Amino acid sequence: MGGLHLVFERDFEFAPVIVWDALLDADLVSGWLAEAVVEPEVGGAYNLRWVHRVGQPETLGRITALHPLELLHVDTTTMGLLRFELAETAGGARGAGTRLVLAVDVAVEPVFAARVKADWLTTLDQLGDLLRGHPVDWANWERDRQESWSQHLEDAAEGAR
Repeated sequence: MGGLHLVFERDFEFAPVIVWDALLDADLVSGWLAEAVVEPEVGGAYNLRWVHRVGQPETLGRITALHPLELLHVDTTTMGLLRFELAETAGGARGAGTRLVLAVDVAVEPVFAARVKADWLTTLDQLGDLLRGHPVDWANWERDRQESWSQHLEDAAEGAR
């Protein structure tokens, strides 16, 4: 099994404190990533249950680094190492925005690389929607999100060629 290193960058029109809360508050994480149990401290749990993916095992994680409003590292059983970095940017809805850089290091067969990339692109879209007040309706994920996920998958597969 090979290793995959992906880096994603997104700009949000909300201050870092708002984006930060969406990464660490279990109710908010449940609105964009997966149903979550989060203990917001180094060594704390960061467990995710994939309610929209039948048969996918729960992801167990531990927070390995935590610097408020700047950095969150989570080591997981199935998604590898996740590194979220936040930086304040000018502009935004109230004079400040946030640049989020997410680095993902995961052991995965190369044939699944495009799928992993599509999953994360869709997940970051979902984070943006949550920040604008629209959490994921997990019961209707396929109806609401499948088309954009498929487009991300197609784009990722083309980019890999």
